[in-house]
Amino acid sequence: MAVFLANVGVNASHTARSPLFADGSFTLIPIPERMRWRQPMLRLRDLPEIAKEAPESWGRVPVHLDPDFRNPVQTYGDNCRRAARAFALRKAAKGDRIVFLARLHPRSAPPAFYLVGKLVVEEVLADVVRDPGPGWWDANAHVRRARATGDWDSFWVFRGGPGSGLYPRALAFRREEAERLFEHRWNWRPNRSELQTIGSYTRTVRVLPLLPGAE
Repeated sequence: MAVFLANVGVNASHTARSPLFADGSFTLIPIPERMRWRQPMLRLRDLPEIAKEAPESWGRVPVHLDPDFRNPVQTYGDNCRRAARAFALRKAAKGDRIVFLARLHPRSAPPAFYLVGKLVVEEVLADVVRDPGPGWWDANAHVRRARATGDWDSFWVFRGGPGSGLYPRALAFRREEAERLFEHRWNWRPNRSELQTIGSYTRTVRVLPLLPGAE
């Protein structure tokens, strides 16, 4: 079994923030879509349980809800063929785990990175360059975007099996966890914060032997 670490959700470049609550629960706010669209797309206001934690101005914003754990078929997609950051996921196969890392903001502490969920790979739709027709992938953000824009850019979609979903409580991912999992191979420069270093190294999907909560 391989475990992949993927960074998801809004980050420091966005005005919205994914909140972390006192009991360890959280709301993962998806990134906005940036492409022009020809058909209606999912907007943040269509997700009231998430929209209430975002700025009001984001209500009309089309969002890239990926991973999507709301639907009976849970999915995650990425540009594994064209985007260097996602190349590692081309090796993902049935039974592997994609574990999701996100930047969360506690109410009374600085932001930090946390493990927020996982997708247990059940099936892979690879190199999508045309509409595959109806199927389990219909609700995935990459498929929705391609159908709205006409841009079928060779993305991949992963279907989740039993055990997939967001964690009920976020798991801290700090320097201690990073050094243990990556065997001290990261360069923690004194002129960069721990948050900046983790964010820099996790922009690219990483392959790990095992992660806490991956099972």
